[in-house]
Amino acid sequence: MEFLQNNPELAIWLGIAFCISQSAMFSGLNLAFFSLSRLQLEVEVNHGHKAAAKILKLREDSNFLLTTILWGNVGINVLLTLLSDSVLMGMTAFAFSTGFITIFGEILPQAYFSRNAMKMASILAPVLRFYQIVLFPVAKPSALILDGWLGKEGVEYMRDKDLRKVIKQHVEAEEAEMDHVEGIGALNFLAIDDIKVSQEGEILDPSSIIQLPTKVDFPLIPEVLRENTDEFLKKINASGHKWVVLADEHNNPHLILDADGALRDALFDNGKSFDLYHYCHRPLIVHDDSLTLGDVIWHLKAQESLDANHDGTIDVDVVLVWGNKPRIITGADILGRLLKGISSAMPETLLSNKLQMGIKLNRQSEEDLAQEQKATIVKTKRTTKKPARAKSVSVKANTNKAKTHEITADANNVTKQPTDEQS
Repeated sequence: MEFLQNNPELAIWLGIAFCISQSAMFSGLNLAFFSLSRLQLEVEVNHGHKAAAKILKLREDSNFLLTTILWGNVGINVLLTLLSDSVLMGMTAFAFSTGFITIFGEILPQAYFSRNAMKMASILAPVLRFYQIVLFPVAKPSALILDGWLGKEGVEYMRDKDLRKVIKQHVEAEEAEMDHVEGIGALNFLAIDDIKVSQEGEILDPSSIIQLPTKVDFPLIPEVLRENTDEFLKKINASGHKWVVLADEHNNPHLILDADGALRDALFDNGKSFDLYHYCHRPLIVHDDSLTLGDVIWHLKAQESLDANHDGTIDVDVVLVWGNKPRIITGADILGRLLKGISSAMPETLLSNKLQMGIKLNRQSEEDLAQEQKATIVKTKRTTKKPARAKSVSVKANTNKAKTHEITADANNVTKQPTDEQS
């Protein structure tokens, strides 16, 4: 201290250096703290980022943070000008303070802090808290005025169309990590809430709707002969489609029948017991044409399991849109919608490279397999003896007594329960 008292000019120059460092800090922190969006900070905090947690804590009162930085920056710059005037004269002082503030207090710190916003904001967060205490008498009232005028800072979420533009930009950029399949698939998934169920699937063929007498909500299927002359089997085959709708006398749908499986087993697998109810399922029936494809997918998932983490197969992926023009939507239709545009979106060079790589790998695997087969043949000739002739064994099939069945149905399944009567 005595040394500085004896050298007042040196003390002033040290003060100038301190002011330049603080001016640089405030200028850089103004950019670092507010270049990070609130949403980005919350995402990083949810992933356990400690630096983001420090920044988010200060951003909770963003107006107080802003006024502290601005009051500190202006005060330091004014003090720097006063100190410069005390050791320099006239235009020299003006040129010095202006040049040093612009270069070392604005340009350089903002350029560096903009590239390292998260790092520098977290490191200097304790220093800024100290200044919040020092500048509280002027910074806090200014922040309260901004709160009343503009309100508190909120999280700005991206709109659907903006999110699509960002994904498209990532797909088109070669340096981005997002693959073409990932990007186009994400875009298609974002679009399902804009697609009505009346725009998906295909119109149901009237010949694929069979009206039957119904008990409660259970169509009564007549007994069939396992021959191609059976009238009911002819009705099933009439439409030529995979799914046949079983409705009541008022044309209200209740069950869907897997026509392909039923006809194949009825006509060509006579060795097995046959029951048409085994090929029936409860479809998801939609009566509101304004529902979106996203609503339908949610109901299909909820119908299978209420567990959000359930990733098993969805056994029944058929939706009936029952309105003036009944439509049928299958899992293949939904998958086709989600995969729409993927093959055309991938660049030809990338696609050809992947195909060539796959062909090369297949050739290598074929060559390796051929070498292994040759080695196995040589080894077998050297070590094995001629095997003895195998004896033929005939097995007679045991015929069990056939059981009669009662047909039962609940709200979700079609089942059969054996009775105690035996033929």
